[in-house]
Amino acid sequence: MKRQMHQRRSIRSPATLLGLLHLHALLHSTLATTPSTSDKGHRIAIIGGGIGGTFTAKYLAEYDVNHRDEDWRSACLLNEIVVFDASPPPGENSRGKDANPQGDDSGTKALSSSDPRPQHWQGSRVSSLTLQDGSVIELGASIIYSGNQLVVEMMKGDPEYLIKGKPMGLGKKQVEERTVDGSIKKENADTKEKPSGFGIYHGNQQWLLHPSIFSSYPSVLRSILKPLYFLWRYNFDYFRLQRAVKQAIHAFDIVYALLHDTEKDVTYFENPMDMWSAIGLKSLAGISFHEFLDELGLSRDTRLELSRPDYDQEDLNEMNGLVGLVAYVPAGGDLFSVEGGNYKLMNSALRQAQSRYETSNCSTTATKARVLRHHKKITTVVSREDSIELFSNEESLGKYDVVILAAPLQMCRIKFLMQSPMNLDSAILHEMPLTGVHDNIDPEDINHVTSISSSTRSLNNEHGERSFAEPLPPSATTPYTSVVTTIISNVTLNSTHFGLSDDIPLPRSILVSERGRLLEGITTLTILSAEKKLVKTFSTEPLDEETLNKVFGPHHVVEYVQLWGGGNCSEFSVYGGATPSFRGGHNSESLPYLLYDGAAHWGKSTGPALYYVNAIESAVAAIEISAIGAKSTAKLVARRLGLIAPRSKVLRHEEL
Repeated sequence: MKRQMHQRRSIRSPATLLGLLHLHALLHSTLATTPSTSDKGHRIAIIGGGIGGTFTAKYLAEYDVNHRDEDWRSACLLNEIVVFDASPPPGENSRGKDANPQGDDSGTKALSSSDPRPQHWQGSRVSSLTLQDGSVIELGASIIYSGNQLVVEMMKGDPEYLIKGKPMGLGKKQVEERTVDGSIKKENADTKEKPSGFGIYHGNQQWLLHPSIFSSYPSVLRSILKPLYFLWRYNFDYFRLQRAVKQAIHAFDIVYALLHDTEKDVTYFENPMDMWSAIGLKSLAGISFHEFLDELGLSRDTRLELSRPDYDQEDLNEMNGLVGLVAYVPAGGDLFSVEGGNYKLMNSALRQAQSRYETSNCSTTATKARVLRHHKKITTVVSREDSIELFSNEESLGKYDVVILAAPLQMCRIKFLMQSPMNLDSAILHEMPLTGVHDNIDPEDINHVTSISSSTRSLNNEHGERSFAEPLPPSATTPYTSVVTTIISNVTLNSTHFGLSDDIPLPRSILVSERGRLLEGITTLTILSAEKKLVKTFSTEPLDEETLNKVFGPHHVVEYVQLWGGGNCSEFSVYGGATPSFRGGHNSESLPYLLYDGAAHWGKSTGPALYYVNAIESAVAAIEISAIGAKSTAKLVARRLGLIAPRSKVLRHEEL
């Protein structure tokens, strides 16, 4: 029975075969015009122009330029690194005439760095909004921590373009003011004292934490009272959590040392869990944040927790311990964002990658544009014996030696196909086995194959003498959580709605508890500018007019709404999302960085390969985490192509 099941899956249904044949007929019509691959170096394609994709390009360029041949001469081996981006951010001085998809009145609209984006395509989760006065607001990932070494290194590589700005807030234009001696003094245009602190709102006019009661005190006194208040509020829990955070910071220091080390084989992590295991954080990825707090001995009021068995939102029950711990790490350090928008990190990464070639002594023309970004949506990836070809619908975008996917599998909407290694009809394409292939000897088949020679003791299917790939883990199939970012101006915050009198100011940042979210429909609220009456909110669904009027006053203006994913009730939920659905550690199993190895599959010494940067997001997601995934992937690709090579294979993870 099991053998019959394998055979049925191998033969496939007639409808599936017809579909694949039809698809191949469309693709085959373009092959005659496909440019041939250069024999002077490897070609790399990166699908996705966010942090993961652009940082990978920069790291590959560094490995390539620093490579030396046997005669110790610079010998760059990469002919081309091409980044394909569905909605690339604007250049430094240009946004393009079609920057805003709203129509002829685009001059009156706030502009996102991801506009214009194709319908139902999200693009990078690092996206910045520019208001008409030039102010910049982060729509997605907004905070960078001074301990994020990879992002900080990127900024140091382009100091005139990447400048530190204020975190979480409004990027303001600088104005010039002359001092008494005639020198120029630069200050923020908005000098009015802004709201400060944060609070935790429980809904129905109840607060779990409201430290902004000290906002009327002098700044020196506030700096003394706030820590005392937290100590009184949380007792020894405060110190227990601080100790855990310090341990996490030390663990990440080890991560950076391992990532920069190319000498030892043990520092080349085949999958993210190997890395988390090496630094002692793997167990946190498999438990909920509440379980992690319990292990620390922190007290909590379980009456405040809500049962959410559907796990449709990312509250404390769904976060794993690693996500929660990483979220607390920046609390004790310097926070910032990039002046002008965090999206500039992606632009700079590609600029720095190309600059490395232009200033190197490569054996070929140094001024050649080796690092490119194309505004294309990849729809199909086809692996053959010697290369992987990319298609945008029916248009061939070329053949590559290595393809790197830098977008979540569940929202990239790409068909991954391959020719059969069995040298059958090349017109038939099969699904690419993204989890690898394995020996196909089932216990029920042993009696059947005992009389067959060892060279043929396996069942044949479209992957050759190998079994079908195992199903993808939930981390690669579950939709990302939906978040709606809403930017609102001309706001008149209703203090009485939050149970406060007019003489008690609202905190600058309001976090909303699980119960509060259900009552209010908002997960966070940040006052970006009290003077400009500008507010940013995060919610799980778009805010209705009744909620907007009730909380922000009848004269509010909605400047921009960014949907990260469509929510579980939307037909477009698989087209985007903000963060992975961790389900309290149940989705922590990760895919390997190497999704498909053509050399192993075709039984040859060399062959094409498909890598996956976003495999690291099975456990935690953030700007720096994407950079770590990019560095890990780039190291593996560089080793595969001979740009770097470990010299020692004797160490084990446990010995680090």
